[in-house]
Amino acid sequence: MGGETKEQVLQKLADVVVQFDEDEVEGLCQLALDSGIDPNEAILDGLSKGMQVVGELYDSQEYGIPEVLLCADTLNRGVDKLKPHIKSKATEGAKDCRIVIGTVEGDIHSIGKNIVKLMLGVDGFDVVDLGEDVPPEKVLEEIDKGAKVVALSTMMTTTLASMKKIIDEVRGKHPHTKFIVGGASVTEETARKFGADGYGENATRAVEAARKVKTLLAE
Repeated sequence: MGGETKEQVLQKLADVVVQFDEDEVEGLCQLALDSGIDPNEAILDGLSKGMQVVGELYDSQEYGIPEVLLCADTLNRGVDKLKPHIKSKATEGAKDCRIVIGTVEGDIHSIGKNIVKLMLGVDGFDVVDLGEDVPPEKVLEEIDKGAKVVALSTMMTTTLASMKKIIDEVRGKHPHTKFIVGGASVTEETARKFGADGYGENATRAVEAARKVKTLLAE
C-alpha cells in the first residue's frame, strides 16, 4: 500500500470524487484493489462517501450543478473500474425476485439510489430502475407487469409524504407488495410508520433487507 493505511486510501477515493478528478480516479481504484481493499468497501466507504460531501457542498451553494455532474462522472468512472472485481454473492432465487427501485416524486437525488441498485445487482436481484421523481403511477405500471418488491428512496423530509403516497396507493391495488425504504430523511421509525417491510440505513443494509423480503415472498 506504499505505506498508506486502508483508511488513507479510502479517503483519497473520497477526495478524488470531491475534486472531480477523472484522470486520477481509476488509478486510485487500482491502488485500492492492489492493496486488498474489498471493491464493495472502496465504493461505499470511498467513492460514495466523497459524493456525500459533494451533496453537502451543493446544499451550501459552494458547488453548482456543473460541479455536481462532474463529481458524479468521476464516481461512475470509479465504479466502472471496480465493478468487474466485485464477486457476485447472488442468493438462491434472487434472479426470480424483481425489485423496482426509484427516488420518490419531488426528489431528484440519485447517488444513494444508484449505489443500492448496483449492490442489489451484485447480489443477483433483477433490478428495474425507475430513476428519480417517480410518481405512484410509474410504480404501479411495474407492479402490474409482475414486480413484487419496491425499493424507495428520498433524501428530503419534504418528500416523505410522496413515499407514503406511493406505498398507500400501491398497497390499495396490490396489498401483498413488499416495500424497502431508505435515504437520508428516512429512519427505522419512519419505515415502521409507513408500513414498509424493510429499511436500508445504507446500501449494505438495503441488500440485507431485500434478502429478508425475498424470503418472506417464498414462504
